[in-house]
Amino acid sequence: MRFVKVFSFVLGAIVLISSVYLINASTVTPDSVACDASNDNDIVLYGAVWCPYCEQTRQLLASHNVDYCEYDIERSAEGYRQYESLGGGGVPLMLFNGEVIRGYNKPEIEWQIQNQ
Repeated sequence: MRFVKVFSFVLGAIVLISSVYLINASTVTPDSVACDASNDNDIVLYGAVWCPYCEQTRQLLASHNVDYCEYDIERSAEGYRQYESLGGGGVPLMLFNGEVIRGYNKPEIEWQIQNQ
């Protein structure tokens, strides 16, 4: 009986560790594809894979055919550094033609798109 409990515990730990590894191994924008608003990229999105508001922001930008680059701040050291230099505070955070937009602010994003 004790063997079954130990085996179950070890198996559960292996499954948990494997799950965390697989989630963290998913594909994101690598650091080698740097995106920086100062290098002709007027729009930078700082987000996270798990963030539903980041996904809504991506969909809104796509619906307006807006070119942008994105950093996953949990997987990109450079993206996190830039995010922190802008004051951080939550995702999504956008740098849109020099203006910082915090959160999923649809009216502000659409206004920026129309006036760019």
